[in-house]
Amino acid sequence: MTQRPEAPTDAVFTAARTSDPVASIHRVADAYGSPEVDIEGILGAEISPDDPDRAVIEPWAAAVDGPILDVGAGTGRWTGHLARLGHTVEGLEPSDRLITIARARHLAVVFHHDSIDDLARCETRWGGILAWYSTIHMSSEELLHALATLRTRLGDGGSLLMSFFAGPRLEAFDHPIAAAYRWPMNKMVEALTHAGFEVIGQRSNPRTPHAYITARATPGFS
Repeated sequence: MTQRPEAPTDAVFTAARTSDPVASIHRVADAYGSPEVDIEGILGAEISPDDPDRAVIEPWAAAVDGPILDVGAGTGRWTGHLARLGHTVEGLEPSDRLITIARARHLAVVFHHDSIDDLARCETRWGGILAWYSTIHMSSEELLHALATLRTRLGDGGSLLMSFFAGPRLEAFDHPIAAAYRWPMNKMVEALTHAGFEVIGQRSNPRTPHAYITARATPGFS
């Protein structure tokens, strides 16, 4: 049985901690639910034919063996898009406003009104988990916990595709909705390894902050 590596403890991982992760989840969900925010304008409601992320997400989904969970589904645009492509997919979203939008726009898709933290009480295992910019508001402590939770909800060999904002150091920055974080790629890889994943693909571009990683759930990880 694979043993869990020691938890990362250097300054990068301790630089952004929160004393109350549950309160943080609610604050972010409330921020996305504010009626003063044009949330559909910011997040988008549908996937356009020329969306460049299709070239990443669609091939990943096609290679997933089993049902897919879209965590932090937002308006449900990727959940609905993958469902229309024929994938068995469900969404997970903690914001009251966003879950209402997602359910109204994608009537045939199941959306769970929960957060990643709530998955700790779930027994279902998925073949793939999509976390497309859904962990960007988490502190280092919250992210490490979230990744470990996501690993428990994947079968051995299951696939995780996550996107995030990359940068030379772990630091908070102003986001249109709520404070978000940039992560060095090597530290995100380290966090995933600690959580029980084997990183099999990664991409970042120094000219933009956008990055993504594909990872496989390590078999026999405890």
